[in-house]
Amino acid sequence: MIMYSIHFGLAPLYITELVSTVAAQTSRPGLRSVDTTNYVQPRTRTKFAERAFSYAGLAVWNLLPGDLRRTPTINSFKRKLKSQDLPFHLCF
Repeated sequence: MIMYSIHFGLAPLYITELVSTVAAQTSRPGLRSVDTTNYVQPRTRTKFAERAFSYAGLAVWNLLPGDLRRTPTINSFKRKLKSQDLPFHLCF
């Protein structure tokens, strides 16, 4: 729910500043990746660092189907998320 809140501008600024979209990071605005709703995952040096929200939250969000990411309300997002067949390790 935090990534949904960030994506739709409902999260506090201090959380929103932890992430950036692919569109904001690209230096070539003509790329197709500019039109996606993906977020840039930071590089990590350890497996332990991959457990941080700034990495794991983005990884899960980027794996969600596009139509789910564009769901207009948080209640319908929750309902659709429950019906998705996600890998077990992503449900935490």
